[in-house]
Amino acid sequence: MKGKLVNKNMWKYVDWFLVAIIVILVGYSLLSILNATASPFTGDESTFSEFLANLDLSTAGWQLIFFLIGLGCMFLVMLLDYHTLAHFTEWIYWICIALLVAVLFLGSTQNGTSGWFMIGSRGFQPAEVCKILIIIVLAKNFADRTEGNDDGIQTFGDLFPVLWRMLLPVILIALQPDFGTAVVYVFIFVVMLFMAKPSWKVVLWLLAIAGVLVGVFLLYISTTGNYQWTRLLSFFSPDAQAVQDADATLQMDQAKMAIGSGQFFGKGLFTPGSLSQLGYVPESHNDFIFAVTVEAFGFLGGIVLIILYFLLIGRTFMLSLRARDDFGAYIIIGVAAMMLFHVVENIGMNVGILPVTGIPLPFFSYGGSSMVTNCIAIGMVISVDMRRQRWQGQ
Repeated sequence: MKGKLVNKNMWKYVDWFLVAIIVILVGYSLLSILNATASPFTGDESTFSEFLANLDLSTAGWQLIFFLIGLGCMFLVMLLDYHTLAHFTEWIYWICIALLVAVLFLGSTQNGTSGWFMIGSRGFQPAEVCKILIIIVLAKNFADRTEGNDDGIQTFGDLFPVLWRMLLPVILIALQPDFGTAVVYVFIFVVMLFMAKPSWKVVLWLLAIAGVLVGVFLLYISTTGNYQWTRLLSFFSPDAQAVQDADATLQMDQAKMAIGSGQFFGKGLFTPGSLSQLGYVPESHNDFIFAVTVEAFGFLGGIVLIILYFLLIGRTFMLSLRARDDFGAYIIIGVAAMMLFHVVENIGMNVGILPVTGIPLPFFSYGGSSMVTNCIAIGMVISVDMRRQRWQGQ
């Protein structure tokens, strides 16, 4: 955009519906985090000060700070004309690769994954931030091959420059090892590829490559004793695995118990004797916050949360249909795919229909890297949608 950085006409094109959904999700999450991290209530608390003394305001407070930082980043990204990024995608890509390589050697290990840079007592996870950056890189490379081309990607040679740019960060993230996040990158690529209208020949090539890579992955984790192998075994054969490792199915079992105990209307917040209050639900404010939320708010509260995500992701996919060019449409599709995978996988592992991974629930699970990344991602979506029409002086 030429002239002023902030054009008064731009605000007419901001999709405030998306912003409103995010604010509601974060508000909902703060209640759930307070409930998940509170000290056990006895029911004898008679004064507000006694009630307040049981709450862990620090964790929810940090989540609010992360959101405010993310909201600031979102509005800054909205001001940026996304076309400008197209000129720097190679720089963006290699900066991502440099971060992912550096964290392998210099990163701190958290929960068995060496994917964190520590800044004081807080962690920064490059794999999270790189999601949106890799989406921009893939969007540019796909758009270069499909803009003005109604036939889409017809040969494997056309796809290969995009494919290797996806595989390199996936391999580096898998080496951390963080296979859950690596699969997110693959899913984003697949959804964006679907938009590129690949030929059947290209699809068959990809299926063959995927088969080989999955075989190598399973062989690697089964021979190295990786905890991911234990998780897979506990998912596909929980009874047999439980005999060998009693802890293998603990997370999923406790989460399902919490969900079931909430019934239709839930036990309510800060209820004495609830599984989340007694500490039975692992990672209750992070990976398994959905289980804690349903225990407190019941099936009804879970459905409300799923509807909010349906509106968020559905609206995002809809905005891709009116993007001004393929580059913008691919960016929006990539963000929608990222959100969709996170929601389906996180809720799926909470209810026991998908393997347990460390995939957070967008705008809901506690975490700074995830919150800021998701805010930037939505900022990119709104930036693309705002520029579906030219402003005066652009």
